[in-house]
Amino acid sequence: MNEQIRRVAIWSGWLRALHALLAVATLTLMATGWLIANAPTQAAVAADVHYLAASVLVAALAVRLFLGFRGAGAERFDLLLPRASELGAMRASLLFYLSLGRAPLPNWYAHNPLWKPGYLILFLLLTLLAISGWLMPEMPVLGRLYLPRLHGWLSDIVWVLVAAHLFSTVLQDVKGKTADISAMLNGQRYFDIDKGREAAPGSGPVSIRLDDVGKS
Repeated sequence: MNEQIRRVAIWSGWLRALHALLAVATLTLMATGWLIANAPTQAAVAADVHYLAASVLVAALAVRLFLGFRGAGAERFDLLLPRASELGAMRASLLFYLSLGRAPLPNWYAHNPLWKPGYLILFLLLTLLAISGWLMPEMPVLGRLYLPRLHGWLSDIVWVLVAAHLFSTVLQDVKGKTADISAMLNGQRYFDIDKGREAAPGSGPVSIRLDDVGKS
């Protein structure tokens, strides 16, 4: 059998820019949050950078929320809702990660089916972190919640999700064929199309239907 590799535009410029802003802001918040808690001599400077990064995060989240409901293609949140047809791809993705890339990586169109709930949870956690961080200075206790402690717990969960996301993305790039890291720079993913025969001379660009999302 013969394989054909096709590049397909998936990620819009807006989505890539927001991904970069959210990534930089989140990593900056994680680093400065650690400095505030563990490096007293750096706490004041770290706090200033922390609040600046929080402002960038909130702005990027607001635009991402708008695109999630009003955008097009992979920008929309409905593509982050897992489907019953993707259960097989979710299991295959999990086996791929647990085997450190020795098991085959399934195909998907835009978002890895296994990570779809994780992305939604991450957006929710970042929103709750922004709200709790905004309320903490003036209202450290809300009902029975001690907001600084809640803020710390939420941050720890984000640490785990970010580390898992980085690990999975690098593993996919090293062991897979879709070039996910470069896709966030140029907006195009690679698809391995098995035709079982030579491609016809002059054949047109590949067409991938959203109905095929998650099918391996």
